[in-house]
Amino acid sequence: MLKNHKGIILFILIILVLVTGCQRELPSIQTMTDLENKKIGVYTGSEYDTILKEHIKGATPQYYNSYSDQIAALKSGKIDGFLTDEPLAKEILREHPDLKILEEKLTEDSYAFALNPKLTELEKEISREIKKMKENGTLQKLEEKWMGNDEEKKILDTYEYETNGKKITFAAVSGNAPFAYYKNNELVGYDIEVIKMVCKELKYELEIIDMAFEGVIPALKSGKIDMAGTSIIVTEERKKSVLFAEPDYTGGIVIVVRGS
Repeated sequence: MLKNHKGIILFILIILVLVTGCQRELPSIQTMTDLENKKIGVYTGSEYDTILKEHIKGATPQYYNSYSDQIAALKSGKIDGFLTDEPLAKEILREHPDLKILEEKLTEDSYAFALNPKLTELEKEISREIKKMKENGTLQKLEEKWMGNDEEKKILDTYEYETNGKKITFAAVSGNAPFAYYKNNELVGYDIEVIKMVCKELKYELEIIDMAFEGVIPALKSGKIDMAGTSIIVTEERKKSVLFAEPDYTGGIVIVVRGS
């Protein structure tokens, strides 16, 4: 009986040694230089892969359709970081304190609603309202509300008004807090409230469609949707395909990595 116990204990020790030996220590990332020649996550359909190649030597983009998948890949060591907009990165860290943001910011960008290229008059109307919201401090208040730490304030106001018979079909990409995400089964966020306020002022009916990011630009070009939001970065390349309204937010792209 004693021999059997000794055999079991020895077997367990061997297994522990083998498991421990198989575990590889994940590299510590402190600066962008540490990411050279590494695999880095990027959101499918975004401009992140181009930006990655411009800033990090030898980095290989790995494409994902959600941030939850990128977070899991980062923690398991499949990738060593992923690119995202700074406000989104801060939201991710609220839920995952074992991650961190590198201090070096890759870009300084303007974010704006994108429109079907044929809707020039609508773009002018939208831009005019957003400029007003900048001047009267409304955008600043919305930024403090949706990007702040007080979760109780992050509730959409009720927007009831008489419409003028016209409708805007607006695409949003959920899962991108604080710009657009589900809370208590309702799509909320900074971009959602901005477009609701704009439509109320212009008396447009608003139809919001939840869409995958890679489908947004093609849907705008084909006329399937009128507008789109959710932290869309204004780029010269995108300007060739769609219209952009007055930017409603200024930010930049950062890299999320494992914490030390």
